[in-house]
Amino acid sequence: MTQEYTREQVRIAADVGAPFSVRLAANPTTGHAWQPAFDPARLEWLGREFVSPASPPGVGGIERFDWRARAAGATRLSFAYRRPWESGTPADEVVFEVVCRSPDPGSEHLVA
Repeated sequence: MTQEYTREQVRIAADVGAPFSVRLAANPTTGHAWQPAFDPARLEWLGREFVSPASPPGVGGIERFDWRARAAGATRLSFAYRRPWESGTPADEVVFEVVCRSPDPGSEHLVA
C-alpha cells in the first residue's frame, strides 16, 4: 500500500524502492499548477494526477504526485504553486523533509 502525505504531514519516511504519494489541493482552471523541485539521485518522480469532484466544472480538487525513494539519505521535496508564465513569488509553497531509509535485508522493494 502506498503511503500518502499532505501539507499537514511534511516529514516523510520512505523505504528505498517503496512508492509514496503527496496530495495537494489545486485548481488548474486558474492557470496555477504545483511545480515540484527534488533531487533525482534520491527521488524518482513516477507521475501526477489531478482528481476533481464530479461537479461543478471548474471547481478545485487534489493533485497527486507519485514518487519512489531511490537512495538512502535525507532530502527535500518542495512544491511551488504558480502559473508557468509568471515569475516571482509563487502563490503557495510547501516543503517536505524526506528520509529515504535502506530497506531491511530480504525486503521485497528493489530499485530498478
